[in-house]
Amino acid sequence: MEIVRAELRDADILAELNQELIEDEQHPNPMCIAQLTERMRTWLTTDYICYMAKEKGSIVAYCLYRDDESHYYMRQLYVNRVHRRKGIATRLLDWLYENVWTDKKVRLDVLAHNEDAVAFYQRYGFSIGVFRMEK
Repeated sequence: MEIVRAELRDADILAELNQELIEDEQHPNPMCIAQLTERMRTWLTTDYICYMAKEKGSIVAYCLYRDDESHYYMRQLYVNRVHRRKGIATRLLDWLYENVWTDKKVRLDVLAHNEDAVAFYQRYGFSIGVFRMEK
């Protein structure tokens, strides 16, 4: 597995993967693929950094985050559906902790109903710090 930093030219494929993430986690985001692509382009040219895991030249996972000065905020971590349960997310996070996130904590949001994601992050060592509620 090769880990590389995403570039603006990767925005289209990252938006497609983001759409799969939205579907898989049953997120209420109503954006269409064109809107997701534009949002990804904006993120990649402003506050966010993205690293992608590739196998045989294809993107199998990505992690999108930003530096919020006091911590890193991980906005999205996604592994392509056919590549799940192979340790890719763990290897990508391990690489980020070894090479990028060396100086401060990482925070993330997880939808409460996404039990698989909550369990994964807890196994990885994250703990629940805040419950954010909506009505």
